[in-house]
Amino acid sequence: MRFANPLFLLTFIPLAAFIYWYINSFKKRVYSPSLRFSRINLISQKYKGNKTLFLKILKISKYIALLFLIIALARPQEGKTFENSSAQGIDIMIALDTSSSMRSIDFKPLDRMQTAKKVIEDFVKGRKFDRIGLVNFSGLAFTQSPLTTDKESLIEFIKSVEIGDTGLDGTAIGSAIMTSINRLKDSAAKSKVIILATDGNNNMGEIDPVTASEIAAQYDIKIYAIGVGSLEGGIYVVDHPFFGRREVRDTENKINEAVLKQISSNTGGEYFRALDAKSFENIMKQIDSLEKDDIKASQFTNYNEKYKPLVLLAFLLLLLSVILENTFLRKLP
Repeated sequence: MRFANPLFLLTFIPLAAFIYWYINSFKKRVYSPSLRFSRINLISQKYKGNKTLFLKILKISKYIALLFLIIALARPQEGKTFENSSAQGIDIMIALDTSSSMRSIDFKPLDRMQTAKKVIEDFVKGRKFDRIGLVNFSGLAFTQSPLTTDKESLIEFIKSVEIGDTGLDGTAIGSAIMTSINRLKDSAAKSKVIILATDGNNNMGEIDPVTASEIAAQYDIKIYAIGVGSLEGGIYVVDHPFFGRREVRDTENKINEAVLKQISSNTGGEYFRALDAKSFENIMKQIDSLEKDDIKASQFTNYNEKYKPLVLLAFLLLLLSVILENTFLRKLP
C-alpha cells in the first residue's frame, strides 16, 4: 500500500488542531437563556429520547467523512509487483536417497530423511529463477518431480517423500544419476547440476555410479555428491526381546566416500560430508553459492487505485447527515 499524493495527509494537522480547539471552546462557553421558565417540565418533553446523542454522533460522522475525503485525496494505491527475467537460470536435479538406512537418528532431533527434506526445501526456496526437479531412489530410481519453476508444487513433492517410496530397498546410486541425466540432457540451460544426497554404498541397479558420472560429464552435467552420516554407520532404534527398546549402530551399510569423490571429480563437481543437520545445511549453502547465475531481472509494479470506496463512504455519511438534520433531527425554530 502506498499514497500517490501523500502531502494531502498533512491536512490532518490543522484538522486535528481545529477539532481540539472546537471541543475546548465548546466546554468553556457560558450561555444565558433567551427565555426563562418557571417550570422546566414545560419543555422537557420536547427533548426526551436520544436526539441529543444522535446530534453528537452526527457531528462525529461529519468529521469521519472529512477524514475519508482527505485520505481519498492522498490516493491510496495497492500494487502488485511483477518481475521479468532476461536470462535463463540453472537446471538442477536433486537425487535423494530414500532407502531404509535414512531412518538413522544420528541427526537428532530429526532422522536423516527428515533433516534432508528440510534442508532441501530451504535450498529450493532460495533458487528463485532456476528450474529444479526431484529424483527419489533406493533399490530403484524414479522422478518424483520433473524440472519446474513452480517452487510451491516442488516443495509439496519434497514434503510427501517417504522412506520406501520406490518399493525396493537398497542403494542404486548409478540409477539415480542416470534418471537425473535423462531429465537434464536436453536442457538448454547454461548450467546443469545434479545434487546427490545418499548415506550408503551402491549395491543395486544396472549401472555403476562411476560410469553414470562419465555419461553426465559428456552432457556437461556437474554432480555435487553429499555423503549423509558418519563413516561408522547409522544409529537405529530397535526393540530387543530382552533389553527392550535401545539404540544400535549398523556398521554394515557405510558411505563409500571414494566412489562419491570420484563421480563428483569426473563431472567437475565437489564431494561434501554431512555429519549432522548443521553441516548438511552449510553444505547446501555452499552449493547454492557455487552455482549462482547472473540473472538480469526487471521489476515493475502495477498499482490499483483504492480511493473510490473512501469517497463513497464520505458521500453516504454526508448524505445521511443532511437527511437526518432535515427530518428526525430537525431543530425547532
